[in-house]
Amino acid sequence: MTEQTGTVTERPRGGSAVLNWTLALTTILGAAAIEIFAYVQVLGTAGCSDRACPRLGPGEIGYTIIIYGAPIVAVLAILLSFVTARRPKGILVPVVAWILLLAAFVVLVVTFP
Repeated sequence: MTEQTGTVTERPRGGSAVLNWTLALTTILGAAAIEIFAYVQVLGTAGCSDRACPRLGPGEIGYTIIIYGAPIVAVLAILLSFVTARRPKGILVPVVAWILLLAAFVVLVVTFP
């Protein structure tokens, strides 16, 4: 028997990198779904007035951040995954991207009628 001395380096298993890339690449689908949902929500308010529909979205700035931010988050998750996919905590990049996409979805659901 041999005894191992020194520090032990953790190497992620292949499944971890596959999960990382799966989550990172599916952020594209999530961003597309948010874009479509946002446009559908806006189209749904076409017949609304301030009195009939008091909640008409997150406002111009919030809507702009969601519309432009969702694809940017997806692209950044993929680009950063090239660097972090094989690292032990690299899964945090696509997880944070999905949290941001889900937050955008929740904002759209809560602020539109």
